[in-house]
Amino acid sequence: MASPPEILPDSEEPILAEAVERPSVPLRKKLRELADSPWLVLGMLFFVTLFLGLPVLWASRGFRPWSKVLWTVLVLVWTGIVFWLFYALMLYVVYPPLKDFRW
Repeated sequence: MASPPEILPDSEEPILAEAVERPSVPLRKKLRELADSPWLVLGMLFFVTLFLGLPVLWASRGFRPWSKVLWTVLVLVWTGIVFWLFYALMLYVVYPPLKDFRW
């Protein structure tokens, strides 16, 4: 088996690394742009976070104050419906088999 070639430090040219500044958008600005997008905030509220996303709604500059109140009420009603559906699912689908199960 052949031995690997010996690398001498002076036999190759050194690689020069240079730090280059690149313009980047700060994370706070990106998050602010996302929070100010009305459709994104509403989609998040109704399909992902329910009532836990209300602080994002109130921090958003994409809504007027009266519309924030309206959307808050609608999100709370929607959250109640989702929780009630979860309760009904547990009561009628999950609980009956467990009730008949012999521990």
